[in-house]
Amino acid sequence: MNPRPDRRAILRAALQGAAVRLAGPGALAALAAGRAGAAATQPTTAESPPWRAAPRSAHVGINLTGLAYWTSAFPFADLMKNSTGWSARDRQGGAAGTIALAANGYPSRLEPGQSAVAPVAWQGSDYAPGNYVVRWDGDGELAFPGLDARIVARGPRRIVLDVQDTKGAMHVAIVRTNPADPVRNLRFLWPGTEGTHAAQPFNPLFLERLAPFSTLRFIDWGATNGSPVVRWADRAWVEDRHWTSDRGVPLEVMLDLANTLQADPWLCIPHLADDDCVRNFAALVKTRLDPRLKATIEYSNEVWNVGFAQTRWALAESARLGFPAPSGQPSAFYAERVTRIAAICAEVFGPSQRHRWAAVIAAQAAWTNFAKEALAWKDTASKVDALAIAPYFQAAGAADPKQVERTLALDSDAIIDQMLASIRGEVKSRLNENAVLARRYRLALVGYEGGAHDSSGYFPADKQEPMAALFAAAHRQPRMRAVYREYFEAWIAAGGGVLNQYADIARGSKWGFWGVLDAVTQDPASAPKYLGLLDVIAAHPVALRPPPR
Repeated sequence: MNPRPDRRAILRAALQGAAVRLAGPGALAALAAGRAGAAATQPTTAESPPWRAAPRSAHVGINLTGLAYWTSAFPFADLMKNSTGWSARDRQGGAAGTIALAANGYPSRLEPGQSAVAPVAWQGSDYAPGNYVVRWDGDGELAFPGLDARIVARGPRRIVLDVQDTKGAMHVAIVRTNPADPVRNLRFLWPGTEGTHAAQPFNPLFLERLAPFSTLRFIDWGATNGSPVVRWADRAWVEDRHWTSDRGVPLEVMLDLANTLQADPWLCIPHLADDDCVRNFAALVKTRLDPRLKATIEYSNEVWNVGFAQTRWALAESARLGFPAPSGQPSAFYAERVTRIAAICAEVFGPSQRHRWAAVIAAQAAWTNFAKEALAWKDTASKVDALAIAPYFQAAGAADPKQVERTLALDSDAIIDQMLASIRGEVKSRLNENAVLARRYRLALVGYEGGAHDSSGYFPADKQEPMAALFAAAHRQPRMRAVYREYFEAWIAAGGGVLNQYADIARGSKWGFWGVLDAVTQDPASAPKYLGLLDVIAAHPVALRPPPR
């Protein structure tokens, strides 16, 4: 068994080198209910949900890529949410010590000649041209180092930047702040959102791109892999200055996106989370999620994959607590934790709302022993609703570094032919094997992740970029549209429910071609994988939920 690499880490490494009616007011306007608990929050239901002329499909969901300053997804109207901490710089751009920070994450003061700089977009991320409005509270001055832009308006605590060259990075710098009234609540607003961002914090273009999908999996928004969150107080909070830390995006924001798009959320519980954290998590889902939507609750991510910190921790816990670890896997400990989380959710939601959430056992598609052992542990199978797998396909021959010289002589059509062979052969076999296992326990078969799985980062150094170029040509080929149709048809024929494509929006590189769109600004007509998903949706539609009256 060869564990796959951490896709979130891969995306970080890689990215460094039809109309939608938006939701009504209230999306994040009353987000913070304080840190005392979850019960005080209320769901944010949309006055005009983003209904589309084309229906959705119960079979087609999507994974959201993680938030970072190098994102090409730009999910929020306020780009400061995908920024990072402040970097201290002098007037020449060199390092200038450390920044004294207030509790709100903004500089409490600046030393003479010192600036506090933060990135809001990275080169190659294809952010939109147009007028970006920058607003802030407090007494201070801002600058925009290295940005090729023209200031077209300036007023009290407000600057309008006309940005037409979108190839470079965008930074914002606080060059003066009054310690008695420091700069804070900085907003760097996507073009056209100044008047709407307070009530509708999500980028309207991002909403449009995600509108076709019936399920949103938030593994990377939650920074699930290796999460340090133990207690409820450890988690990300809405009032945090940015949402790119190792605690991820606040749960409230995930639920509000689900409500806005009227899409079912798939949520991952951090592997270290204690019972109180889980209970508060479930309570927030119960009170904030639109009651017409259903949440899938997954314990961490790939706790069978020893490449992840959560699996290694689970193995250590198995040994400490005396659980068996057959085949070197923490299947028994995992099953215990899954059923405990399910029990907490059952307590929080109560019997009358059991239909509002689902628990899953998530296991490897290619090697079913983990799933078999976890489901057979005590009464685990009776406590969960679905078996979740990740049935990726790939150009199998091209994935072998030993064949690299032969592979580089191929064209993109030959790579696609290998993908189709993978779907028709090993993928179909794995689907059928897992479908039989799911039926044995009367469980639904769902896909926590799936899609194409091609990368060259593990090839010899001088072959990585040539192989990446070959994979890129294949993934941009018009034939990929039909590849995705055939892949999902095989999934549906095997009895699969929702399958969450990994992922939505990300630029391809030697580390993988995960996104069905390269950037949120990409024309979907030029994205064959995205078009293939739309084809599947059109072929297998489900009735939309009626809008609220």
